[in-house]
Amino acid sequence: STMHHSFQVALIAAAVALLAAPAAAFAPGGGLLLAPRGTSAAPISLRPARMALPALRMQEGTGQSVIVIAKGDMAIASGPPVQQTEQQRYYSEQPSSPSMNPQGDHVMPKEGVNTMVLVGGGLAAVAGSYYFVKGYKARQALLVEEFGYSAMLYWGDVAGSVMNAKEYMGRIGPLINRFHRADMFKAYVKRLANDKPLGVTSIADFAAATTRLGVSKSVVHKVLQQTAMDLVPHQDPTETWERDENKPSVLGKLLWLTERCYPDPATIAKIRSRFPRSYGNEVIGILQRTLTEQAYKDVLKANGGAEKGLTPGYLEIGMTQGEAEDLIETILKETALAKVEAAKVAEEKAEAAQVQAIRDASVAAQKDKNAAPTKIKTHGQVDKPVEDAPVERASGTHEYECTNCGYTLFVAKGREFKFFGDNFRCAGCGSGKDMFKDNALEDTK
Repeated sequence: STMHHSFQVALIAAAVALLAAPAAAFAPGGGLLLAPRGTSAAPISLRPARMALPALRMQEGTGQSVIVIAKGDMAIASGPPVQQTEQQRYYSEQPSSPSMNPQGDHVMPKEGVNTMVLVGGGLAAVAGSYYFVKGYKARQALLVEEFGYSAMLYWGDVAGSVMNAKEYMGRIGPLINRFHRADMFKAYVKRLANDKPLGVTSIADFAAATTRLGVSKSVVHKVLQQTAMDLVPHQDPTETWERDENKPSVLGKLLWLTERCYPDPATIAKIRSRFPRSYGNEVIGILQRTLTEQAYKDVLKANGGAEKGLTPGYLEIGMTQGEAEDLIETILKETALAKVEAAKVAEEKAEAAQVQAIRDASVAAQKDKNAAPTKIKTHGQVDKPVEDAPVERASGTHEYECTNCGYTLFVAKGREFKFFGDNFRCAGCGSGKDMFKDNALEDTK
């Protein structure tokens, strides 16, 4: 990858710097001594007495401890001046020759020091460069993705789209954005095909995107082919997660836009080849025609509906005048059938409400009859039978009465097949249909 390549280049540069570097050694005071190649640098003495570490010594004659701090070739002591001088001399005395180095001194050759210092510095520089490049690339990728979403906010707004593109190219960097323009166009294409409806506005916005971002036709065709592969990465999905990753509907919208804005045969063939293999050319053709018809339906709806007749916009979405007129005629027929069906449903609801009202009235009359008080009979007196209040029946309504138990069913004319079918059974006694009589027919005799 590009990141690993950068890491390897940095390592090579560090190795070259090691080969060309002069000799180096640490100075006693903590600095770094450099000497031209071929000469020697002073050795390093790492004697523990030279380190700036505090130590405790007993002050002679007083039995008190004093703090002594030795640093470099100087020692600082506390106590009387005479003792300070002795302590200073004690800590500052060093052997005059390498052979007299006391135990604990270490001398490192200059070659090892040079290698250690330069390799360490080179690795530190490489590591810093690696993480800097990694963070920089992550930031650029985030800005590119953010541009795709922000472009949808200015969909159809020419001036706003131009301003938005300039802003993000400036944020990415005036010198670096030319390397990211193809990525910005790809992010825009994905969001347009996924979020926006197809139509004249999408076609115009898609066609102008290349000018806003300054991408060439060759880059456009390459990006469209890559986007198609991203939308359908699995042409023969077998697992659920593979089917979830595929977006054939979005790929269909991308194909529809490409055929109208960038009709390159090779690019169109590549996009078509990315559909799942189960689709086939016939299914893809049907999907494309459906998208075209829906796009023109949206045009008609925005201009008052199909009742207004032929409306401009069919040529821009790839329809002929004859196809547009046929679609308008189909829409009008479907609208008329929908109105008839809606009226039929409304009529059925009204009839059902009327039948329910008759049933409710019959039940109420029966309740009143059962609740009537009885009179005590004396001296052979007999109550006059109470006649049931006649139940009004709507004109044309059947009154099917069971001759076995008296159960009555009111059915609207024309609805006998639904409420009084061949397999009908009495709700009161379970008698068949042959045990019922139609009182409405007897009333007409």
